[in-house]
Amino acid sequence: MNWKNFLHFTRAETIAILIVLMIIVLSFILNIVLSTRNTQTFSIPVNDSLIAAFERLQNSLTDKKPESENFVYSTKRREEQPTYTKRTRENRSQFTKDDQNEKPEYIQYERQEKLSDTEFIYLNETDTVIWKKVPGIGSVYAARIVKYRNLLGGFTSVEQLKEVYGISDEVFQQIAPFVREDDNFTKLNINELTFKEINAHPYINYKQTKAIMNLRNRKGNIQSTNELAMLDEFTSEDIERIAAYIEF
Repeated sequence: MNWKNFLHFTRAETIAILIVLMIIVLSFILNIVLSTRNTQTFSIPVNDSLIAAFERLQNSLTDKKPESENFVYSTKRREEQPTYTKRTRENRSQFTKDDQNEKPEYIQYERQEKLSDTEFIYLNETDTVIWKKVPGIGSVYAARIVKYRNLLGGFTSVEQLKEVYGISDEVFQQIAPFVREDDNFTKLNINELTFKEINAHPYINYKQTKAIMNLRNRKGNIQSTNELAMLDEFTSEDIERIAAYIEF
């Protein structure tokens, strides 16, 4: 067999061999290029503002470091602390021994005394201090009772305590036995008072006040509650409530 027969290739084999050779050459060239790029030095741009910010941060951290003198001072204070504490305890022990018979002064608050079963108060002759003596009445109720009494001009009946905000039937039943009625209340002369003064009374509303003023303007002085009862603005219940407070 002639050795030249080994060098004889078909057309297809020749093309395949050329392609393999081209791949080998391209791989070799690519390897050289990549190795060259890896050896290149990359340059990082320097930003002056970043450098300045870093230096300021470093300086601030340096300033916060504890100085050696302060550390020694703190250690010295700790060494002296036991002596100071011991001396204080001795003084405290001596003070207790000398003054053990003395009683400390306290601000004493007297407990509010309540009325007994045989005691009572009058509706219109009491202030908040006296009202708080009634069993079931505290500071809040006492203030409300006095305020409402002043608006009315005085209570005419114990039953009016039910009209005070917050006083339920249960509370009323508890306080009623300790309260007595009196005649110390103010009456309204509806022929002399102004519109504002009449309208200020809790039992007379705006429309009723206007009706009273119109009646006064038409006929002059009002003579009795019967004239008010003829007005549409007043019901029989209204007349019954205000009768004790009106004078002519």
